[in-house]
Amino acid sequence: MFSLLKGDCEHCGQSYRYSLIDSNFSDCTYAYCDACGKLATISNSSSLLVKMPPATGEHHVISEAWEEFLRPCRCGGHFRHNAAPRCMVCLKPLSAEHAAKHIERGFLPGNRFWHWQSNWTDRYCMDLEDPAHPGVVRHVTNPFLGSTPEPELRVPPRRHWLIRLFSFGT
Repeated sequence: MFSLLKGDCEHCGQSYRYSLIDSNFSDCTYAYCDACGKLATISNSSSLLVKMPPATGEHHVISEAWEEFLRPCRCGGHFRHNAAPRCMVCLKPLSAEHAAKHIERGFLPGNRFWHWQSNWTDRYCMDLEDPAHPGVVRHVTNPFLGSTPEPELRVPPRRHWLIRLFSFGT
C-alpha cells in the first residue's frame, strides 16, 4: 500500500497528489513519458534485461540507449531518460527544485537529516495520481517493445476489496 502526498504545480498553481518511490528499495530503474509525464518502472530482475544494452547503473533513471527498446506511452509520447513528471492540468514539466518544498515537508516527517535529491534522475521518482481515477497512480511497469501491455488500471474497484475484506469463507 502507498500513501498519496499533496504537491502543487509551479506553473498553474493546481494541486496534485503523488507517491514518492525509492527505486533502490523497489529494485527498479525508471523513466517518465516526455508528453504526459507518466512514470514507467523497469524491474532490475526482469528477464528481458539480457536483451538490453548494459546499464550505466541501477536504481535511477534509464540509460539513453534503453529508450529505443521501450514501447511508446498510451498518450503517444515516449519514455525518455531526460523527461520529467508533468502537471495533470497544464502538462508542463514539474520542477524538482519547486517540488523539494512539499516533498521534504511531507516525506518522512521528523527526519531532519533526509533531503530530497532535487532532480528527476536519481534514486527517488514521483508517481502522480490519475485525476480520472482518484487514489490510483499513473504508472506502467516493464514497457518493453514486444511485451504484452499491462492493463492501465491495476487496482480493483473498492467494492471488490470490501467483499474480500469481510468474507469469512474460502
